[in-house]
Amino acid sequence: MIPSMTPERVHSYLWSIGREWQGRGTAMELGCWLGASSVPLLAGLIDAKYDLPFWAFDRWRIDTYQVKEAKKQGADLIPGASSKSLYLQNVSGIYENVRAIQGNLPKSLENYDGSPIEICVFDAPKKDPVFTLCMKYLEPLFVPGVTVLGLLDYYSYEKHTGRQAYNLLTPIRFMEKYDDCFTLIKHWPELCSCAFFKYEKPVDWDRSNSVSYGR
Repeated sequence: MIPSMTPERVHSYLWSIGREWQGRGTAMELGCWLGASSVPLLAGLIDAKYDLPFWAFDRWRIDTYQVKEAKKQGADLIPGASSKSLYLQNVSGIYENVRAIQGNLPKSLENYDGSPIEICVFDAPKKDPVFTLCMKYLEPLFVPGVTVLGLLDYYSYEKHTGRQAYNLLTPIRFMEKYDDCFTLIKHWPELCSCAFFKYEKPVDWDRSNSVSYGR
């Protein structure tokens, strides 16, 4: 079993998203850790005859928090080591055409080939400036009415207080500011922090308005 920080219900939903792939763009994940969320998404994509690269972006540098989370699930990781080989080992049996780009976001997005994006999962980008910079880079490649955006730490601010909670409100602030550009399609507010949105229309990056930070 691959150590995971997201529940099985979310994995099932990722599988269903993959199965609904329409052939309008690529699938990608930003912040993949060991592949627990990539694997079900890829399994669904394969069912849908996905034949494009799967783009995976991560630092793949094990930190102490990851060590503790993996230990709870029976896996031993070494702090400071690279986990890229573990990720590729876990996903290669599902799908071979994986472009695993190691490095810090948003800089590592420069390796992306610029293709339209149909499925985009954000895990690592959850605070500014990284979250907004990644969105500015990728959103012009989203397909209106088609692209699904998964924000796996959308409600994670609720577990924190003070400055940490404020920083983790970044995805909430973004979605409230551009609420006419995205439609919430799935979330589990009592179970986990994950939320999924359908991209409806291009973002007006010059827009300015207030937000309330509420569900």
